[in-house]
Amino acid sequence: MTRYRTEDGRLRRLEAALSEGTITTTDEAGDPMRLTGSGLQLGFEVLWLADHLGIKDACLLQPDDLPDDLLREVGLWSRAEVREEHGGAAKAVQELCRAITGEPV
Repeated sequence: MTRYRTEDGRLRRLEAALSEGTITTTDEAGDPMRLTGSGLQLGFEVLWLADHLGIKDACLLQPDDLPDDLLREVGLWSRAEVREEHGGAAKAVQELCRAITGEPV
């Protein structure tokens, strides 16, 4: 039993180290995933697309306006568990993504 506790402790520390600085979310199937970074790159891509399409407010983009790969990332961020320690940028990106997907902000 002692060996199990030792291994369990090691796994917990390893998992904590690997997930440090990441944001938990789920994919389209509901499986857990982790996002890295603040999402600013995605936010800028969405803003660029809105500008390219002549839409003044990126929150008015519709899911059909986005290419599949960008829509997938927007979906991941809209379902993310963004907390205060992730920073204001991550929260702003999540709010933008939720506006696009129609999820409550």
